[in-house]
Amino acid sequence: MKVGIISINKYSKHLNYGAALHSYAFQHYLDMHGIDNVIIDYLPRFMKSYNMKYPVIAKQPKEQFRRSLFWLGNFFPNIVKYNKFMKFFEEHYRSTRRYTEKQLKKAKLDFDTVICESDVIWSPHSTQGFDNGFFCNLPSMEDKNKISYAACIGYTKFSEKRQAKFRELLKNFDAISVREVQGTEFTQQFTDKKVYNVLDPTLLLDAKDYEDIIAPPKEQGYVLVYNCLKNNKKMVRDARKTARELGLKVIEVSVYYGNFYLDKVKISAGIEEFLGYFQNASYVFTNAFHGVCFSLIFKKDFYTYARGTKDSRVTSLLHLMDLDDKFLQNDQELPPIASIDYNKVYERLNRERKASQDFLFQALHIKE
Repeated sequence: MKVGIISINKYSKHLNYGAALHSYAFQHYLDMHGIDNVIIDYLPRFMKSYNMKYPVIAKQPKEQFRRSLFWLGNFFPNIVKYNKFMKFFEEHYRSTRRYTEKQLKKAKLDFDTVICESDVIWSPHSTQGFDNGFFCNLPSMEDKNKISYAACIGYTKFSEKRQAKFRELLKNFDAISVREVQGTEFTQQFTDKKVYNVLDPTLLLDAKDYEDIIAPPKEQGYVLVYNCLKNNKKMVRDARKTARELGLKVIEVSVYYGNFYLDKVKISAGIEEFLGYFQNASYVFTNAFHGVCFSLIFKKDFYTYARGTKDSRVTSLLHLMDLDDKFLQNDQELPPIASIDYNKVYERLNRERKASQDFLFQALHIKE
């Protein structure tokens, strides 16, 4: 048996750490269980007009002038970050040649199972409509065993036309799982197959499983801010307040170079460095789903902040771990610092890992 993994990973706006790491983690997890696999190097349609190395020249449908100014200011750091990401993919991904949707449609794929894996691959709002590659809706995949693992829908208000299309696309799959509880319940309305709720692939691995790719930071004694896709200034202020109380400094991983005036902002950190900052942080503030994931993996005390329509993925995971109080709306006061009981968290996490593995092995027809 050989598995092809397809997702948003190599090609993401802002060079997203979580996108790169969930496919790395899934491939590593399959390797650990002796399952032959390869990542399909897939360029989704929503990334075809986006230049990851030079986003300043990418077509921007909205707020073009302001975005161009932002990326002009980030020009050289982004090139450094881009080169680090490409080096990571070269060294740590086992992947096919690159395919567009048109090329993948006609490809001869040398594996018998396709897994559509994690991230917002089922969100028509994120992928410019439903992407056929992420639904195994291509002739090259017709004779394969087709599985979704931890697919994310995101914003679930579909028009009637999209609901009908979604229902039809789900018929392609032999086994279906979704990453968020809300998304699982939503998807179940559109298929007769049982829809399972599973963990994001990054959470299938323990901290020790990332050791080989971590670059430890030079800095010590810091509060980490992972500020993703939306510059949350309330979160940054709360992190600074906590750092003052604990006698620590603040390190921020983000593209928001304007925050330099008070913080040490790492705008060109590579994936290995990103992991190192989490591993060695004294406390974490984040507004990103994968910021929560790596806080859990490295057993960090943390708070996570609201980010609008993308919050369900965070609140779903926190509820599973009985950590609902770690989610803050942006008008909430920062509660007193309290340590997380990770013995209890890991009891829940390990149960969810077992359930996720059970789904995956059953879908792959593997006996434990």
